[in-house]
Amino acid sequence: MIARLTRFVANLTRRERILLALLVLGAVPAGLVQGIALPLLARNHAADTAVAEAEALRAWLQERQRELATLPPDPGAAQSTDARDPAGLSALEDSLAEADLRDTMVSMTNPRGAQVSMQFDAADFVALMPWLDRVEARMGYHVALLRITGADAPGTVTAEITLEPAP
Repeated sequence: MIARLTRFVANLTRRERILLALLVLGAVPAGLVQGIALPLLARNHAADTAVAEAEALRAWLQERQRELATLPPDPGAAQSTDARDPAGLSALEDSLAEADLRDTMVSMTNPRGAQVSMQFDAADFVALMPWLDRVEARMGYHVALLRITGADAPGTVTAEITLEPAP
């Protein structure tokens, strides 16, 4: 192979050899730049852009946290500290009806004192979670047990909830 290349170059004129050398000396570095250096530079630029975006997001989040720290407390949260006695079963059932969850409740029991256990089947997850927040915030209960599993229909869950009086 080298012998063929040597014969080929030997048959060229001096001018052709110089042009071939310039072509090789120019094409090899250009190929290296095109094949290796430019992709590395593009990756480096993409990484720098991602870091800048992450830093901007972090700065934005810190600014939102500072804003939230300066906001006055939620008036609904002040109500929750005033509630001393937990609401009864009928009040819980009424709140379930308001949240359109009453039909999905399978059972509601009062096994020990003021503890309330409930089971839901195919409950709307989007309605269940805000209802649970309201129960904790306004009705004098805290969640002692919460088991949620996905149901067959999208957006629905099977849930087992145990509420205890808030301390």
